[in-house]
Amino acid sequence: MGRILLVTGGARSGKSSFAERLAGGLGQNIAYIATARVLDDEMGDRIAQHQLQRPATWRTHEAPDCPSAVIVDAGQRCDGLLLDCLAMLTANRILAQSIDWESPAPARLNGIEASVMTEIEAIVAAAANSRADLVVVTNEVGCGIVPESAMARFFRDCAGRVNQRMAAAAAEVYLVVSGIPMRIKG
Repeated sequence: MGRILLVTGGARSGKSSFAERLAGGLGQNIAYIATARVLDDEMGDRIAQHQLQRPATWRTHEAPDCPSAVIVDAGQRCDGLLLDCLAMLTANRILAQSIDWESPAPARLNGIEASVMTEIEAIVAAAANSRADLVVVTNEVGCGIVPESAMARFFRDCAGRVNQRMAAAAAEVYLVVSGIPMRIKG
């Protein structure tokens, strides 16, 4: 039975580097599950930088919408798994919906969040049935101001609930601030 090790923190806090060190300590055969999409040149550069800092021996799986399927498969073959990141997965699923963000219907928003949470539950279940531990990276979204737009507020709220669910399922939770990891659970 695999454990979940959750790493959270703000943008550029050092959480991905710390998560890579955690995953590297799980063994030699590591599956890296990427949720980011190349939407523009700047994002492409960010992804390239992440690729350069990872060991070349790690196998990368592109899974922007459904990383649970990769965990089901690779979790039986690998020493460890690294999913980076839940906030990006949440954004991908929200942005895949066609919705009028000027006047969003509450029922529609509930359906979008239910879709996101269904994948989160699938990740938790896949990790529990995995032989490998799963390191999960996510952004802490609750420390800023209330966003101006309806879409940004919905993302913040949904990502906050995603993080709460994953933290509840995790054996260990780390908060990374200014490159310094602090264990806050486990």
